[in-house]
Amino acid sequence: MGGIIIKHKIILLTKKRLIIYTGIILIIVFGLILTLKFWGNREEKPTSGYFYLEYKDGKYVGVENTDKGEIKVQVLIAKNKIKNIKILDFPQEYIKDNNELKDEITAVIGKIIKTQEVINVEDMEKSSYIINKLLKAVSNALEESYLS
Repeated sequence: MGGIIIKHKIILLTKKRLIIYTGIILIIVFGLILTLKFWGNREEKPTSGYFYLEYKDGKYVGVENTDKGEIKVQVLIAKNKIKNIKILDFPQEYIKDNNELKDEITAVIGKIIKTQEVINVEDMEKSSYIINKLLKAVSNALEESYLS
């Protein structure tokens, strides 16, 4: 009385059906492989901010004047990313006045390379005149990579 009645259905697996099912499975597998290959080859862009311009590969020099001389940096761009920032010229008076400045400069350069963004130091608590000038020199070099 009441209950579920299950009717059995026998599916015959013939040679023709086996070939069709195998073909469908192969098409699905190849489709997945091609999809993964396509998505795996894409280069990731920075996730923060808007991305309007890309850097052009090469070495670019940026200069910014300070009250004690000029700061000159060389920025290496490879595969549209900042790979290295080298300080070519820097007024030594600033380092004599503040021994911790070398560590601060190293940290700022490391952060630029890691985030691929020139951060605005004015928003930071430890903002300093010379760090802002260094960032401006890096920005000037990056602007050169946009123009060429």
